[in-house]
Parts: sequence; structure tokens; C-alpha cells
Amino acid sequence: MRALCLAPLLLLAACGSGQKSNGADNAAARFVPPATQPPKPLPGQEHSNPITAYVGKYPGDTVAGVGFYDRTEVSRALIDAIGDDTLRHRFTAHDAVSVPIFQTKDGRIAAHGCEAHNCDGKDWTFLVAPDGTRGEACYHDGETMGATSRWYAAGSPPKSRPGDCPQE
Repeated sequence: MRALCLAPLLLLAACGSGQKSNGADNAAARFVPPATQPPKPLPGQEHSNPITAYVGKYPGDTVAGVGFYDRTEVSRALIDAIGDDTLRHRFTAHDAVSVPIFQTKDGRIAAHGCEAHNCDGKDWTFLVAPDGTRGEACYHDGETMGATSRWYAAGSPPKSRPGDCPQE
């Protein structure tokens, strides 16, 4: 009986022997998460409302239960335009200040937001065509960019343009 009681203790003692592992612990340190994949609607699950239905609504509002950035073609266009996850999440953040979604002179749908209590300093606008193409993102950080903004499109390097991001 005594041997049965000591067996678990011996196993526990062996686990903490302090020996170096064979490198398997380093696997977690070398892990690289997979790239974000663009969403694809399931057959029969396409949106029944056009993107233009969001004009006049805030980015966090829903149309038929779906938010603007939750739409398949909008999120796909945003992923295609901005490769950086951190920056992309700023556009979709729920704690940002936003204005109603508007339609630009060239017909694209635009969602504008800014950092709370710092709208003059940090703001952004995402533009997309009504069919979900031509996604383009503008990001402005007055502290680091001065009187220019960075524009992102199709995953290419950002281009600086004079001025702030469009708000209407």
C-alpha cells in the first residue's frame, strides 16, 4: 500500500527535475499566427440590402441585423486596403467617435471616425464602392504626420496626401 502512495509523489518529483527540454518549449516562441483571411459569404447567405442602406447611419448601427464593418464585402475591402491588424482595428473600434456614414461625390460610401477627446489629432475614414470594391482608407495622426494623412489601398504601401481625412 505504501508503494502505491509513493508512486504519484515520485512522478511529481520527476516532473520538476529542472532538466532542460529538447526545444519543444521554444515552439510557442516561434509560432507565427496565420494571416487574416478575407471573409466569404456562405452560399445563400449574401446580404439582401445594398451597402448604400448604411448612408445616414452610424458605423455601429445595423441594417437587417448586420453592422457596416460586419458586412462581408466591407470587411474584405478593409482587409485588402490595410494589411496592419492594429490599424485596421482602430477603424472598427466601438469606442471611437463617429459621424453618420455618407456618400462621396464619386459614389463611394464612407465611414469616418476619430479618437475620443482627440478628433483634431487622430481620425480616419474608410471608403468603399457600393459593390464592395475600391476600398481605400485614410488615417491621420496630427502629432506624427502634421498636415498630411496616410492613404491605404489594395495592400500597397501607404501614400501621404496633404490634409485631413474626409468627413463628409
